[in-house]
Amino acid sequence: MEKQTILIVGFGWACAGFLKSIDTNLYNIHIVSKSDEFIYTPLLAQNITQNRQLTLKIEDIKSSVTFHKQEVTDIDFKNKKINSIPYDYVIFSHGAVTNTFNIPGVDSHVFFLRTAQDIDKIRNKLKDDHKIAIIGCGLTGSEIIGTLLDTRKYKLIAIDGLPRPLMMFDESLVKKVIKLWYQNNVKMYFNHLVTKIDDQKIYTNDKIIDYDVAIWCGGIKSSPLSSSINKILELQCNKGIPVTPNLQIKKVGDAYAMGDCAVTNYPPTAQVSFQQGTYLAQQFNNSWKNPKPFAFSNKGQIGYIGNNKSIYQSKYFQSSGNLIYYANKFIHTYYLFSLKK
Repeated sequence: MEKQTILIVGFGWACAGFLKSIDTNLYNIHIVSKSDEFIYTPLLAQNITQNRQLTLKIEDIKSSVTFHKQEVTDIDFKNKKINSIPYDYVIFSHGAVTNTFNIPGVDSHVFFLRTAQDIDKIRNKLKDDHKIAIIGCGLTGSEIIGTLLDTRKYKLIAIDGLPRPLMMFDESLVKKVIKLWYQNNVKMYFNHLVTKIDDQKIYTNDKIIDYDVAIWCGGIKSSPLSSSINKILELQCNKGIPVTPNLQIKKVGDAYAMGDCAVTNYPPTAQVSFQQGTYLAQQFNNSWKNPKPFAFSNKGQIGYIGNNKSIYQSKYFQSSGNLIYYANKFIHTYYLFSLKK
Protein backbone atom coordinates (compact mmCIF):
# COMPACT_ATOMS: atom_id res chain seq x y z
CA MET A 1 0.00 0.00 0.00
CA GLU A 2 1.38 3.40 -1.00
CA LYS A 3 2.27 5.69 1.89
CA GLN A 4 0.23 8.85 2.34
CA THR A 5 1.92 12.24 2.50
CA ILE A 6 1.81 14.59 5.48
CA LEU A 7 2.95 18.11 4.67
CA ILE A 8 4.01 20.34 7.59
CA VAL A 9 4.32 24.10 7.26
CA GLY A 10 6.94 25.53 9.65
CA PHE A 11 9.89 24.06 11.54
CA GLY A 12 9.55 25.02 15.20
CA TRP A 13 8.72 23.26 18.46
CA ALA A 14 5.45 21.72 17.29
CA CYS A 15 7.11 20.32 14.17
CA ALA A 16 10.01 18.97 16.25
CA GLY A 17 7.57 17.17 18.54
CA PHE A 18 5.81 15.69 15.52
CA LEU A 19 9.04 14.54 13.88
CA LYS A 20 10.28 12.90 17.07
CA SER A 21 7.22 10.64 17.22
CA ILE A 22 5.90 10.12 13.69
CA ASP A 23 6.44 6.71 12.08
CA THR A 24 7.98 7.38 8.67
CA ASN A 25 7.35 3.75 7.70
CA LEU A 26 3.68 4.73 7.56
CA TYR A 27 3.87 8.24 6.03
CA ASN A 28 5.94 10.38 3.70
CA ILE A 29 6.80 13.61 5.53
CA HIS A 30 7.34 16.88 3.67
CA ILE A 31 8.21 20.16 5.40
CA VAL A 32 7.85 23.63 3.93
CA SER A 33 9.68 26.37 5.85
CA LYS A 34 11.72 29.50 5.24
CA SER A 35 14.39 28.11 7.60
CA ASP A 36 15.90 24.64 7.69
CA GLU A 37 17.16 25.15 11.27
CA PHE A 38 15.33 24.39 14.50
CA ILE A 39 16.18 26.93 17.24
CA TYR A 40 16.23 25.89 20.88
CA THR A 41 14.41 29.05 21.98
CA PRO A 42 14.43 28.54 25.80
CA LEU A 43 18.17 29.31 25.81
CA LEU A 44 18.11 32.29 23.42
CA ALA A 45 18.12 34.90 26.21
CA GLN A 46 21.00 33.30 28.11
CA ASN A 47 23.00 32.97 24.89
CA ILE A 48 23.31 36.75 24.56
CA THR A 49 26.51 36.64 26.64
CA GLN A 50 27.64 33.20 25.45
CA ASN A 51 28.03 31.52 22.10
CA ARG A 52 26.44 28.10 22.37
CA GLN A 53 25.14 26.24 19.34
CA LEU A 54 21.35 26.38 19.68
CA THR A 55 20.30 25.28 16.20
CA LEU A 56 19.62 21.81 14.85
CA LYS A 57 19.15 20.71 11.26
CA ILE A 58 16.12 18.64 10.31
CA GLU A 59 18.32 15.57 9.83
CA ASP A 60 19.42 15.91 13.47
CA ILE A 61 15.82 15.26 14.53
CA LYS A 62 14.52 13.03 11.72
CA SER A 63 16.50 12.05 8.63
CA SER A 64 13.77 10.50 6.51
CA VAL A 65 11.87 13.67 5.54
CA THR A 66 11.76 15.87 2.45
CA PHE A 67 12.45 19.55 3.06
CA HIS A 68 11.35 22.48 0.88
CA LYS A 69 13.09 25.72 1.84
CA GLN A 70 10.52 28.25 0.72
CA GLU A 71 7.84 30.62 1.92
CA VAL A 72 4.22 29.57 1.54
CA THR A 73 2.73 31.60 -1.30
CA ASP A 74 -0.07 29.36 -2.58
CA ILE A 75 -2.62 27.36 -0.57
CA ASP A 76 -5.10 25.13 -2.39
CA PHE A 77 -7.24 23.22 0.10
CA LYS A 78 -9.60 21.94 -2.61
CA ASN A 79 -6.85 20.18 -4.60
CA LYS A 80 -4.70 19.52 -1.52
CA LYS A 81 -1.59 21.42 -2.57
CA ILE A 82 0.75 23.89 -0.85
CA ASN A 83 3.06 25.72 -3.27
CA SER A 84 2.07 23.02 -5.82
CA ILE A 85 3.32 20.29 -3.43
CA PRO A 86 0.57 17.63 -3.17
CA TYR A 87 -0.44 16.23 0.20
CA ASP A 88 -2.95 13.92 1.82
CA TYR A 89 -2.82 15.79 5.14
CA VAL A 90 -1.47 19.25 5.93
CA ILE A 91 -0.38 20.52 9.34
CA PHE A 92 0.28 24.21 9.89
CA SER A 93 2.88 24.92 12.55
CA HIS A 94 4.36 28.20 11.36
CA GLY A 95 4.01 29.97 14.72
CA ALA A 96 3.18 33.60 15.40
CA VAL A 97 4.98 36.94 14.98
CA THR A 98 6.16 39.58 17.41
CA ASN A 99 3.47 42.00 18.56
CA THR A 100 4.69 45.61 18.50
CA PHE A 101 1.15 46.95 19.13
CA ASN A 102 1.80 49.43 16.26
CA ILE A 103 3.79 51.62 18.66
CA PRO A 104 5.73 54.26 16.69
CA GLY A 105 9.47 53.59 16.54
CA VAL A 106 9.45 49.99 17.75
CA ASP A 107 10.26 48.45 14.37
CA SER A 108 12.96 51.05 13.72
CA HIS A 109 14.80 51.33 17.03
CA VAL A 110 14.61 48.10 19.04
CA PHE A 111 16.12 44.64 18.82
CA PHE A 112 14.00 41.50 18.86
CA LEU A 113 14.99 38.08 20.17
CA ARG A 114 13.63 35.43 17.82
CA THR A 115 16.58 33.86 15.99
CA ALA A 116 20.27 33.06 16.33
CA GLN A 117 20.92 36.01 13.99
CA ASP A 118 19.09 38.32 16.41
CA ILE A 119 21.46 37.22 19.17
CA ASP A 120 24.49 38.05 17.02
CA LYS A 121 23.13 41.56 16.37
CA ILE A 122 22.44 42.19 20.07
CA ARG A 123 25.80 40.75 21.15
CA ASN A 124 27.70 42.97 18.71
CA LYS A 125 25.79 46.07 19.82
CA LEU A 126 26.36 45.38 23.52
CA LYS A 127 30.11 45.63 23.03
CA ASP A 128 29.83 49.40 22.80
CA ASP A 129 26.72 50.49 24.70
CA HIS A 130 25.82 50.02 28.30
CA LYS A 131 22.39 51.48 29.13
CA ILE A 132 20.13 48.58 28.16
CA ALA A 133 16.32 48.76 28.25
CA ILE A 134 14.34 45.53 28.26
CA ILE A 135 10.70 46.18 27.32
CA GLY A 136 8.38 43.41 28.41
CA CYS A 137 9.23 41.45 31.55
CA GLY A 138 7.70 38.07 30.94
CA LEU A 139 9.91 35.00 30.97
CA THR A 140 12.11 36.05 28.03
CA GLY A 141 12.60 39.64 29.20
CA SER A 142 13.35 38.52 32.75
CA GLU A 143 15.92 35.99 31.55
CA ILE A 144 17.63 38.70 29.49
CA ILE A 145 17.82 40.91 32.58
CA GLY A 146 19.18 38.05 34.69
CA THR A 147 21.78 37.18 32.05
CA LEU A 148 22.99 40.76 31.60
CA LEU A 149 23.17 41.62 35.29
CA ASP A 150 25.65 38.75 35.70
CA THR A 151 28.14 40.61 33.52
CA ARG A 152 28.24 43.62 35.89
CA LYS A 153 28.82 45.78 32.77
CA TYR A 154 25.47 47.38 32.05
CA LYS A 155 22.91 49.75 33.49
CA LEU A 156 19.72 47.75 33.12
CA ILE A 157 16.21 49.15 32.74
CA ALA A 158 13.10 46.95 33.06
CA ILE A 159 9.91 48.37 31.51
CA ASP A 160 6.46 46.80 31.47
CA GLY A 161 2.89 48.02 31.20
CA LEU A 162 1.83 45.42 33.77
CA PRO A 163 2.11 45.96 37.54
CA ARG A 164 4.94 43.45 38.00
CA PRO A 165 7.20 41.12 36.02
CA LEU A 166 6.51 37.44 35.40
CA MET A 167 2.75 37.66 35.80
CA MET A 168 2.44 33.88 35.24
CA PHE A 169 4.44 33.20 38.43
CA ASP A 170 3.28 33.30 42.03
CA GLU A 171 3.71 36.67 43.73
CA SER A 172 6.06 35.23 46.37
CA LEU A 173 8.51 34.16 43.65
CA VAL A 174 8.19 37.49 41.86
CA LYS A 175 9.08 39.35 45.07
CA LYS A 176 12.36 37.42 45.15
CA VAL A 177 13.06 38.39 41.56
CA ILE A 178 12.36 42.07 42.25
CA LYS A 179 14.57 41.97 45.34
CA LEU A 180 17.44 40.45 43.35
CA TRP A 181 17.07 43.06 40.62
CA TYR A 182 16.93 45.88 43.17
CA GLN A 183 20.14 44.60 44.82
CA ASN A 184 21.81 44.67 41.40
CA ASN A 185 20.67 48.23 40.60
CA VAL A 186 18.15 47.33 37.90
CA LYS A 187 15.87 50.33 37.27
CA MET A 188 12.29 49.09 37.22
CA TYR A 189 9.32 50.83 35.60
CA PHE A 190 6.12 48.81 35.92
CA ASN A 191 2.66 50.10 35.00
CA HIS A 192 4.50 52.08 32.32
CA LEU A 193 2.93 51.67 28.88
CA VAL A 194 5.33 52.48 26.04
CA THR A 195 3.79 55.00 23.65
CA LYS A 196 6.73 55.87 21.37
CA ILE A 197 10.43 55.14 20.87
CA ASP A 198 13.07 57.20 19.10
CA ASP A 199 16.81 56.59 18.76
CA GLN A 200 17.59 57.89 22.26
CA LYS A 201 14.42 57.88 24.34
CA ILE A 202 11.55 55.60 25.30
CA TYR A 203 8.31 57.45 25.94
CA THR A 204 5.79 55.95 28.35
CA ASN A 205 2.48 57.14 29.77
CA ASP A 206 4.34 58.43 32.83
CA LYS A 207 8.02 58.96 32.02
CA ILE A 208 10.67 59.53 29.34
CA ILE A 209 13.56 57.08 29.67
CA ASP A 210 17.02 57.44 28.10
CA TYR A 211 18.61 54.30 26.64
CA ASP A 212 21.45 53.06 24.45
CA VAL A 213 20.03 49.67 23.40
CA ALA A 214 16.40 48.55 23.62
CA ILE A 215 15.29 44.91 23.44
CA TRP A 216 11.60 44.24 22.79
CA CYS A 217 9.92 41.26 24.50
CA GLY A 218 6.34 42.43 24.14
CA GLY A 219 4.46 39.28 23.19
CA ILE A 220 3.12 37.72 19.99
CA LYS A 221 0.22 38.02 17.56
CA SER A 222 -1.25 36.08 14.67
CA SER A 223 0.97 35.82 11.58
CA PRO A 224 0.02 37.01 8.08
CA LEU A 225 -0.08 33.36 6.94
CA SER A 226 -2.65 32.51 9.62
CA SER A 227 -4.72 35.51 8.51
CA SER A 228 -4.55 34.30 4.89
CA ILE A 229 -5.71 30.81 5.89
CA ASN A 230 -8.63 32.25 7.86
CA LYS A 231 -9.59 34.43 4.90
CA ILE A 232 -9.56 31.48 2.50
CA LEU A 233 -11.72 29.41 4.86
CA GLU A 234 -13.89 32.35 5.93
CA LEU A 235 -12.95 31.86 9.57
CA GLN A 236 -13.51 34.89 11.80
CA CYS A 237 -10.59 34.94 14.25
CA ASN A 238 -7.81 37.49 14.76
CA LYS A 239 -5.82 35.41 17.27
CA GLY A 240 -4.76 32.62 14.90
CA ILE A 241 -6.27 29.55 13.26
CA PRO A 242 -9.33 28.14 15.09
CA VAL A 243 -9.07 24.38 15.72
CA THR A 244 -11.16 21.64 17.30
CA PRO A 245 -9.99 19.85 20.48
CA ASN A 246 -8.29 17.38 18.10
CA LEU A 247 -6.35 20.28 16.52
CA GLN A 248 -8.25 19.96 13.24
CA ILE A 249 -8.85 23.23 11.42
CA LYS A 250 -12.50 24.15 11.29
CA LYS A 251 -14.34 24.14 7.94
CA VAL A 252 -11.81 21.92 6.15
CA GLY A 253 -10.93 18.23 6.20
CA ASP A 254 -7.46 16.66 6.50
CA ALA A 255 -5.94 19.93 7.76
CA TYR A 256 -4.58 20.63 11.23
CA ALA A 257 -2.81 23.40 13.13
CA MET A 258 -0.49 23.15 16.12
CA GLY A 259 1.78 25.42 18.11
CA ASP A 260 1.49 29.19 18.35
CA CYS A 261 -0.53 29.53 15.13
CA ALA A 262 -3.38 27.43 16.56
CA VAL A 263 -6.00 29.00 18.82
CA THR A 264 -6.48 26.77 21.87
CA ASN A 265 -7.05 27.27 25.58
CA TYR A 266 -3.35 26.77 26.30
CA PRO A 267 -0.50 29.31 26.60
CA PRO A 268 1.77 29.86 23.58
CA THR A 269 4.84 28.06 24.97
CA ALA A 270 7.40 25.62 23.59
CA GLN A 271 6.13 23.00 26.03
CA VAL A 272 2.57 23.19 24.68
CA SER A 273 3.74 23.20 21.06
CA PHE A 274 6.00 20.17 21.50
CA GLN A 275 3.22 18.19 23.18
CA GLN A 276 0.75 19.11 20.42
CA GLY A 277 3.22 17.85 17.81
CA THR A 278 3.70 14.62 19.74
CA TYR A 279 -0.06 14.20 20.11
CA LEU A 280 -0.75 14.59 16.38
CA ALA A 281 2.06 12.19 15.45
CA GLN A 282 0.69 9.54 17.79
CA GLN A 283 -2.80 9.99 16.36
CA PHE A 284 -1.50 9.52 12.82
CA ASN A 285 0.59 6.50 13.87
CA ASN A 286 -2.63 4.97 15.24
CA SER A 287 -4.70 6.01 12.17
CA TRP A 288 -6.92 8.11 14.46
CA LYS A 289 -8.50 4.94 15.89
CA ASN A 290 -8.77 6.47 19.36
CA PRO A 291 -9.12 10.23 18.73
CA LYS A 292 -8.97 11.60 22.24
CA PRO A 293 -8.76 15.41 22.32
CA PHE A 294 -5.40 17.01 23.01
CA ALA A 295 -4.73 17.60 26.71
CA PHE A 296 -1.73 19.62 27.87
CA SER A 297 0.36 18.08 30.66
CA ASN A 298 1.98 21.05 32.40
CA LYS A 299 5.51 20.21 33.54
CA GLY A 300 5.87 23.63 35.15
CA GLN A 301 7.69 26.83 34.23
CA ILE A 302 11.32 27.59 34.89
CA GLY A 303 13.37 30.71 34.22
CA TYR A 304 16.77 32.24 34.93
CA ILE A 305 16.81 35.46 37.03
CA GLY A 306 20.55 36.17 37.55
CA ASN A 307 23.31 35.43 40.10
CA ASN A 308 23.14 31.71 39.23
CA LYS A 309 19.54 31.56 40.43
CA SER A 310 16.38 30.37 38.74
CA ILE A 311 12.71 30.15 39.66
CA TYR A 312 10.40 27.20 39.11
CA GLN A 313 6.67 26.78 39.47
CA SER A 314 4.30 23.92 38.83
CA LYS A 315 0.86 22.94 40.06
CA TYR A 316 2.43 20.99 42.93
CA PHE A 317 5.68 22.79 43.78
CA GLN A 318 7.50 26.09 43.54
CA SER A 319 11.00 27.17 44.48
CA SER A 320 13.91 29.45 43.60
CA GLY A 321 17.66 29.73 44.08
CA ASN A 322 20.89 28.03 43.05
CA LEU A 323 19.55 24.47 43.14
CA ILE A 324 16.79 25.41 40.69
CA TYR A 325 19.43 27.07 38.50
CA TYR A 326 21.38 23.79 38.19
CA ALA A 327 18.14 21.90 37.59
CA ASN A 328 17.38 24.43 34.84
CA LYS A 329 20.75 23.77 33.18
CA PHE A 330 20.22 20.03 33.37
CA ILE A 331 16.74 20.23 31.81
CA HIS A 332 17.95 22.25 28.83
CA THR A 333 21.03 20.06 28.32
CA TYR A 334 18.83 16.96 28.40
CA TYR A 335 16.33 18.32 25.88
CA LEU A 336 19.00 19.53 23.45
CA PHE A 337 20.70 16.14 23.60
CA SER A 338 17.40 14.29 23.32
CA LEU A 339 16.31 16.29 20.25
CA LYS A 340 19.59 15.73 18.46
CA LYS A 341 19.74 12.05 19.41
